[in-house]
Amino acid sequence: MLRLFLTVSVLFWNQLAAHNQELYQFCNGIGCTVPGKIIQHETYAEVKFHPMQWVETQVESMDALQTGLEKLFNYSHFGNDAGTIIPLTAPWGISGRLDSGKLLPRFRVYIPIAPEVNNPPEPTDQEVNVRSKYDCSYFVRAFVQKVEVEQHPELVTEFLKDLEQDNRNFDRSYFDIAFYNTNGPMEIGFLKTGE
Repeated sequence: MLRLFLTVSVLFWNQLAAHNQELYQFCNGIGCTVPGKIIQHETYAEVKFHPMQWVETQVESMDALQTGLEKLFNYSHFGNDAGTIIPLTAPWGISGRLDSGKLLPRFRVYIPIAPEVNNPPEPTDQEVNVRSKYDCSYFVRAFVQKVEVEQHPELVTEFLKDLEQDNRNFDRSYFDIAFYNTNGPMEIGFLKTGE
């Protein structure tokens, strides 16, 4: 079941910037997080997201991602104080911190909670947390091809440098990587600041 969830493919925001209606219909059909607004730039997009909730846990390395995802899956399948199933939605992802442009080894693994869940119950696992965020915008670069884990640091750093070169206002201290399919499609994002 976890593998089935993680292999759900979602059409990329920047590939469908000219076809936003298709994206909204597709995401509404599977319940994924739909952006509120997309501004396409040459090699990345500025994406505004609606308020959302997610469930997360910390892992010490990329090698521990599977363990982190299993904890989140357990939360959604009776591992909560309501003892019920909590629907999750694509994409799943990781957030990491940067120090002087270098990726730190500790990551936060997360999966969004489906929008129809208004008050998600608390996790029974003390290492799992429910979080929420209000409207926010990200600079996002999408990758259609499969990207090996070893390439993530280089791609994050390259995107950071491109945003700096374009004089964008963004939080340089952390990044997000969202995965829509375990075989390739992913996005790297930096939180836009100064709005």
